[in-house]
Amino acid sequence: MIWHFVLLPLLALFQLSGCLLPPKFQWKVLDFAWEGQQREAAIASHAYIPENNMPTGLARWKDKLFITVPRWKRGVPSSLNYVYVNGSQQQNLNPYPSWGDAFIADDACCASTNSTVVSAFRIHIDKCDRLWVVDNGATDMSENVKQLVQPAILVFDLKQNTLQFKHVFEDQVLRDSSVFTSIAVDIMDNDCRNTYAYISDMGSGAIVVYDLKHDAVWRLESPLFQHEENSSQYKVGGIDFFWNDGVSSVALSSPKKSDGHRDLYCHPTSSTKILRISTKLLRKPYATQDEIYTGIHVEGDKGPLSQATACDYHADTNVLFFTLLSKNGVGCWNLEREFSLENLPLLVSDCNVLEFPNDIKVDFEGNVWILSDRQSRFLYNKMDFNETNFRVLSAKASELIRGSRCQLSFLEKAWMKMI
Repeated sequence: MIWHFVLLPLLALFQLSGCLLPPKFQWKVLDFAWEGQQREAAIASHAYIPENNMPTGLARWKDKLFITVPRWKRGVPSSLNYVYVNGSQQQNLNPYPSWGDAFIADDACCASTNSTVVSAFRIHIDKCDRLWVVDNGATDMSENVKQLVQPAILVFDLKQNTLQFKHVFEDQVLRDSSVFTSIAVDIMDNDCRNTYAYISDMGSGAIVVYDLKHDAVWRLESPLFQHEENSSQYKVGGIDFFWNDGVSSVALSSPKKSDGHRDLYCHPTSSTKILRISTKLLRKPYATQDEIYTGIHVEGDKGPLSQATACDYHADTNVLFFTLLSKNGVGCWNLEREFSLENLPLLVSDCNVLEFPNDIKVDFEGNVWILSDRQSRFLYNKMDFNETNFRVLSAKASELIRGSRCQLSFLEKAWMKMI
């Protein structure tokens, strides 16, 4: 009987590790699919400094996995890239939509083309086969910031590999501290033109809303979008650091049966709380402060050391997945269950493979993609490029939550269908 209780958790752990490991992709250092002698020329001109490239965001579309490399430091040749899902584990990154668009010289004064993404963190792919990118427009963001272009939203047609829409943010939408990190996309009535995008401004603590149909944009501000002092200290990869980052990640639920609106789930990085906002409020350009105050709900507190950079939602299981920086892992919450620590299990944790889990995405086939990148070492210490530093892991959402409080039983599912 004792062995029964010991073996069950071990078997569950083995099964979980088996669905996540080995990593789908991993790199010691990022390199790119250069053409001809471009690599040597880029290194000589400091347009490519290998050790200054670190991935932060990902999103999967068909046979491509898009990976972003923000221009934290000098020497990042391309911020928006992709690899092939069925390609080699350490394949080079392909700039998107082309080398001519993506490449920026070290001494550049401006973007190369109208399709150039200067510096993006996280991205979103919608059901209309479009890639949504929020470009911060700056280089050398961690040292000597250089604003090449005004921040903007770029929407690419993935079937044609062309820029479909672009909206450049005007000054009234921006703040001196604005840093745009994540984006979620809401399509109305299956009309690809009638779309809203919700963008986290981590630097100034706000949600920016973009109405594609009317090419309009507005901000929602709240103290709840700001960092919490007691959640601003971190220790990841053995490195202590302090962040006062505001709201950094956004994910949309399924439409509600009652009114057809969705809920936007979000959180500041330097916080342990999860917030919920109805899209009914978000789509209102002139919402009053009272409406905003009463319309942002604190779902609850995830507990100590539960700061998260990213989250995403899986409709089939009704589960919200989120990264857990200080735990080098991934947690979840089934939205059918009450918000409580018991219902927020740590699904997987690994101090090596998942050191600094920076992004998480669920694709249209129900696969969860997780990116870890040792960002604390990259920004505040030194990377050892003889070691594997960057990893992409993947598992079916249903497998990842199996046996946890994020999985509903057959009877629970049947009951949910009845009510």
